[in-house]
Amino acid sequence: MSKLQWVFSNVLLLLILGGCASTQEPGNAIYMHEDTKPAPGSREQKYPVTVRLAVYEDARDVSDSHRVGTATTRVLGMNSKEIMLDREVAELVGSTMKKKLSDDGLQFVEDSKAQFQLSGVVKSLNIVIKERDYLNIAIESTLTETSSGRVIWSGVVAEKKERYAGVMGNSKGDVADFLKSGLKMISHKTSESILSVLKATRPELFGVAGIAKASSGVTVYADTPLPVAAPVVVLKAAAATGMLVLTSVPDSVKVYVDDVYYGLTPLEAEMPAGIYQLRFELDGYAKSGEKVSVRRGDRTELKVKLHH
Repeated sequence: MSKLQWVFSNVLLLLILGGCASTQEPGNAIYMHEDTKPAPGSREQKYPVTVRLAVYEDARDVSDSHRVGTATTRVLGMNSKEIMLDREVAELVGSTMKKKLSDDGLQFVEDSKAQFQLSGVVKSLNIVIKERDYLNIAIESTLTETSSGRVIWSGVVAEKKERYAGVMGNSKGDVADFLKSGLKMISHKTSESILSVLKATRPELFGVAGIAKASSGVTVYADTPLPVAAPVVVLKAAAATGMLVLTSVPDSVKVYVDDVYYGLTPLEAEMPAGIYQLRFELDGYAKSGEKVSVRRGDRTELKVKLHH
């Protein structure tokens, strides 16, 4: 190799290494950059459906809300076994759901007069980086009607993925892309199931009559499909429901019905007749539980007082 070739090769190597260093995110955190542009195939004409996003809760048993897993093999750009995100997991999940439903035609607003509210719980989100990489996610989401507190749709979507990173191993960007792919599938299935039920229950908002369909990989806890062109069935459904009216001292207590988050007190929800286990939670107060019977065509009222 000539001296000129040697100099050129070393300069090129320095440029390559310098380019890698300049694009590497600082610190150990995995940066979850969000694409604010509409995804390919997004609906340009929005439906006249307004939704406000409530805070998703992180129900995982972790000491840090940024933690998503562990790495037992080297990840380029990290010098820790703890895999941490640059943002809280619940905030990432909420924004991912909002982005997908918005791309599918719903309008997200901050106004308290929004027709619906989307909330949820991160039940599981864990990444393991080793010989093979593993991802396990389970997200519960609930869509309620803001005027009545009635649950339109509630369910859990779970996703498990694995892959072989290859001989080159992982970089922080690879880990971020792996997590994004899982969240993308979760949000797609959630949006598909929610829109299916919304079109069945509120066809006037979509200009089309629909029937709620089951979505693969979705465990539905509660929905309110009202099949169009089946008025007899609708009347039977109405006759088989009752109204659950909940108030509390203090106000704004979280309400769970059979472990499904329904909203904050005061709350009114139309529900099928039956017996339900209620749970009330508020930071700084002891949890409270009650069992109630919702009677057909009647109002079941309950006032709960929480204690410190």
